[in-house]
Amino acid sequence: MNVTEVGPYTYKEILTNNNASFGDDGTVTFFPRRKFEIDRERSVGDAKVDRIIVPNVPLIGIQAFLQDASFITNLGFSAISQTLNTQSILSLTIDEYLWGYDDKLVTVANNFLPNWIDFGKFGILERLMSRDNSNNVTISTDPKAPAYYKDLLSQEEQTSPYHIIRWNGSPGLAEWGFQEEEGKRNNKTKKCQLVEGAFEGTIFPQHMRPHMPITIFRKAFCRPVQLEFLEETKTDEGFRTYDYGMKDNMFASPDINPDNECYCVNGNCPGKGLQNIGPCYYDMPIVLSKPHFYHVDQDIRDTIVGMTPDPDKHSSLARVQPDIGIALHGSSLKIQVNLGVGKTKFNSKTKPFNDLTVPLFWIELTCTELPSLVSFLLILALSVAPVLEELLKYILLLVGLAMVSGAALLALFFSKTVVPRSLNLVSEYSPLPMLTIPTHYFKSERRICK
Repeated sequence: MNVTEVGPYTYKEILTNNNASFGDDGTVTFFPRRKFEIDRERSVGDAKVDRIIVPNVPLIGIQAFLQDASFITNLGFSAISQTLNTQSILSLTIDEYLWGYDDKLVTVANNFLPNWIDFGKFGILERLMSRDNSNNVTISTDPKAPAYYKDLLSQEEQTSPYHIIRWNGSPGLAEWGFQEEEGKRNNKTKKCQLVEGAFEGTIFPQHMRPHMPITIFRKAFCRPVQLEFLEETKTDEGFRTYDYGMKDNMFASPDINPDNECYCVNGNCPGKGLQNIGPCYYDMPIVLSKPHFYHVDQDIRDTIVGMTPDPDKHSSLARVQPDIGIALHGSSLKIQVNLGVGKTKFNSKTKPFNDLTVPLFWIELTCTELPSLVSFLLILALSVAPVLEELLKYILLLVGLAMVSGAALLALFFSKTVVPRSLNLVSEYSPLPMLTIPTHYFKSERRICK
């Protein structure tokens, strides 16, 4: 298969956290909502005009999903797609491909199977982002907030402010086998099933220690993403940052990366560098990778002409200001979304895609430059304030010494104590009467008798 990269088409993500409520246990619960607006200045063209040739994701995805179903089910779906004249290749505008277009097959599936296909129009990015707009999130604001799975979390994960406590009321992901009876802890839980201890990606702890590993979670990615410390650097504005990158074995099989032991669907693990997230997306064979199959097996990469992985272009980087705990300009999380097609049956339109991992698009989540006012306040807080604080210490010390010295000098030179020039004893003492005794009484031979 031959593919050609087009773009970028850039959108602004506007995030609001609604209905925040603070708990007595040191937590806060809120409802994040995201909306997207086209950024024409950073886009190469008009998303509503520019057209691309793309695979029919609903047709190929549903047929691939049915590969283990019965002969009658596969043949029946194939017949429906033939009746509706569904094509395996479509010409769509960028906007239709990403945010939704009318598809007869999707409409029929939505009418007959509304509990499974719960949407009437299909857009690949719209479906992914829909997972980020129906959540309630509980995070820690106090290091003493209760941790539910202490034995699976490090001490730092348990006590770091702003880590996730529960996502939609649960510390784990049911899509990967997490089960919890109400009020009871499941002792069979694995760490790869948890979101507890991860960060939701917009705020991190203050005063982070060097080399502190971090994990972020967005529902759209269907799993936590571990980031490892790379180095300490500075931004162009002079802000100190900790740089983090995605691990090379992030999407490796469990025998290479044991942290991924939960992410094999029905015991089937995709090739090296691929991650099946079908359980989060209607059990369709949606597969994540790094852009252009970076760190993917060469055998898989060779099946698609046009994949040119480049570490400089396709590596992820998170830049976190460790004193305040916010992501800074230069942060870039890059993920590619693919369709992992196995062996489809009884459908000539999907047969050419058999055993291919078909790239659909790759997305780059970035932090734009901070507004000038925010940047100015950060400069004050991180650069000016510490210097002023030290300077103020010495100024106050000098002022204090000056005040003490001045007080001593005032006491010495301006005291009004008067020392008298003479003493007048007459006015202070009264004379005592004297009794005289004749001297002959003191002679030794005299005795006093009655």
